[in-house]
Amino acid sequence: MLHRPIIYIFLFVLCTGKLCAQENFRTKQEKGYFNVTEFGIYPGSAKIRLTGGKLSSSANIRSLRTTNGLFINPKLSLSIGIGLDGVDTDLFGFYNTFNVTADARYYLKNARNGFFFYGIAGPSIKIDDNFSDGFLINVGAGHKFTLGKSFVLVPSLGFDHQYLTKGSVKYNVESLAIKIGVLF
Repeated sequence: MLHRPIIYIFLFVLCTGKLCAQENFRTKQEKGYFNVTEFGIYPGSAKIRLTGGKLSSSANIRSLRTTNGLFINPKLSLSIGIGLDGVDTDLFGFYNTFNVTADARYYLKNARNGFFFYGIAGPSIKIDDNFSDGFLINVGAGHKFTLGKSFVLVPSLGFDHQYLTKGSVKYNVESLAIKIGVLF
């Protein structure tokens, strides 16, 4: 199963991250411009709830997002991003969404390694003809691991909610979000 190795990698990185020295100084990634590129797997826990009905279906989502922004201070960053989500549902089949998002991250410590919270929100723009535009919200927490002088790994775990419309049917896709990214 593809999801288990990713979960094991995520847990390994979280557990071993505390072994890295945490230094209280600004790193290259905690000032000025930055880019975060993330791959996400939203493992089979997505549910589609039709408005006005009790029908639900499972879904598997794959996500690729990149954001560019600025550190406002060593603990807070704001950015704008774009991304693609591929959603495979039992009920509606496979479809893609293009996302334009605002991303905010709050780092608990001004350190090379440490925990952060994030929030992402923005429109899901129609790519295929099988649905209309929608909206997504993704919130969660992660850990920043500085590996070397400028390579920073940022795995995270969160909750993803997408609101979409297919014809006259409105539905919500909700899932756990497991992401791994690189901060440049």
